[in-house]
Amino acid sequence: MTSEYRYGVYLRPDFAMSRAQSEIHRVLRAQYNLAVAGRFMPHATLKGFFRTDATPETLVERLGPAFADSRPFMVYNNGVRSFGPRSIIVAIRNRPDGSPNMPIYDLQERIWRAIGPVIHPDCDFTPVDGRGLEGSNPFHPHLTLVMRDMRRELQEEVLAFIRDGGPVGPPQFVSTTYHLYRFAADWSGKWWQNLTWELIQSWRVAAA
Repeated sequence: MTSEYRYGVYLRPDFAMSRAQSEIHRVLRAQYNLAVAGRFMPHATLKGFFRTDATPETLVERLGPAFADSRPFMVYNNGVRSFGPRSIIVAIRNRPDGSPNMPIYDLQERIWRAIGPVIHPDCDFTPVDGRGLEGSNPFHPHLTLVMRDMRRELQEEVLAFIRDGGPVGPPQFVSTTYHLYRFAADWSGKWWQNLTWELIQSWRVAAA
């Protein structure tokens, strides 16, 4: 497989959260011409863009056991907030008592172990990808509402605008479905301007 593609592994929200996230993307495109987040499918990242020479079939084979060992778990909506200077998200890191929602972290670690051996050593995205609870670049589970194309001076205004509409999505949902996507773009430039994607594989986990 050549380096024209990048892959990613994602948690698919339930219908209500997917619809809410998509509606915010559409409203922000209409009001502020913010389009980058809406170029993606509704999702929460488990392993972001990665470069690999492995075939899609190999990736599916390696990821299968990670999901076979999984069970549905509750994802909690922690509300809309800023995430860095140019992003706005729905945070899903914590349980209602403020403690980390560990099933997300456990699943992420199984995914990293599954595909880590086939990530290209020169992968341009993996070195800055969040992983785990601690360390220099911890993982912050979230659903993205705005990224990259918002001017920094507009962040406070756009955040207030979104919050004016009330909560984005349900207070919680059950995570059951996970997707492997393949992305194409001009990775040497502003990849977010010409990004395309296709769903390679879907896994739906069942209760024990």
